[in-house]
Amino acid sequence: MTTALNGEQMPIGGTHRGVSLAGIRSFARADEAQRRRALYRHRFKCYLIAVTLSLQISFPAAAQQTDTQADLSSQTKGQGSAKPNSPQASDPAKQGVFRRFLHDEYRIWTSPFRPSNYDSHTMMKYGVPFLLISAALIATDRKTADLFPNTKDQTIWGGRVSQIGASYTLAGFSGAMYLISKTTGDRHATEAGLLGLEAIAHSQLVVLGLKQITQRERPLANKQRGGFWKGGDSFPSGHAANSFALATVFAYEYREHIAVPIIAYSLSSLVATSRMSARQHWMSDIVVGSSLGFLVGRYVYKQHHNPNLPGSPVQRNSRLIPALTVGERAVSLYWTF
Repeated sequence: MTTALNGEQMPIGGTHRGVSLAGIRSFARADEAQRRRALYRHRFKCYLIAVTLSLQISFPAAAQQTDTQADLSSQTKGQGSAKPNSPQASDPAKQGVFRRFLHDEYRIWTSPFRPSNYDSHTMMKYGVPFLLISAALIATDRKTADLFPNTKDQTIWGGRVSQIGASYTLAGFSGAMYLISKTTGDRHATEAGLLGLEAIAHSQLVVLGLKQITQRERPLANKQRGGFWKGGDSFPSGHAANSFALATVFAYEYREHIAVPIIAYSLSSLVATSRMSARQHWMSDIVVGSSLGFLVGRYVYKQHHNPNLPGSPVQRNSRLIPALTVGERAVSLYWTF
């Protein structure tokens, strides 16, 4: 059946068809609004993640600073009876490794719940910038993922290179160093190998815990959006965390040999970059993992380095007073700020 409209024949059903099109448009607008609200909620959750991680990563350094100040106070009181360069209680030879490892794990995981950590300058100096950088990277991860050509060959070679930073590779290197130096009697290398193993273990446990909490999707074949709590295990990068944790220990232990820090951090950066080129992590995963590894390695070294051995000095009485180190062939005078 038809009806006349402005001199044209039109099916009666056309009216119903017009109503249906209007309903579809209204439904599309409502669906778009719902997607926008979901996107805003997703970004807000990402910012909350960044806040949590900035606290988690920043406070081991704050805890170390508090412990250092307490040690300085106790040393000042006992200067009359203490001998110079006397071993600290944190000397690996004077304390059970397993016991102190559990103690460090407790300190790392409980540090965000200590009110005293929020009073230090560490939060303003490191926590706030890290928070802002992490939030910006999380918000732009899908764009930075396209910085690479993302070819099949790139993914394959990125995966191969990243095996340098696998936990079994790094632990095997540190363990071999520890066993060989233990046999040859090289105390400095023995400490470097042992602290390297501890730093890898701490970073691995922290990363596994954060992966279970965040459950972020990996950027596989451009099919994932990088959402949190989606059953993934992308955030943060374990390879980057382990590599920088070991590199930091070695950089502090052998700071007098400039080639060691350069090579250690260069290899760690290569591993971190390769994880992104292998399409296994987002940019924010890499940055957060690298920062986490650096701070864990720094924490382990400054807590357990034996001051009688070569390496970066742990305790400083004043930033205005230079540190003096005497080596076999050189004398170094420097300030740390």
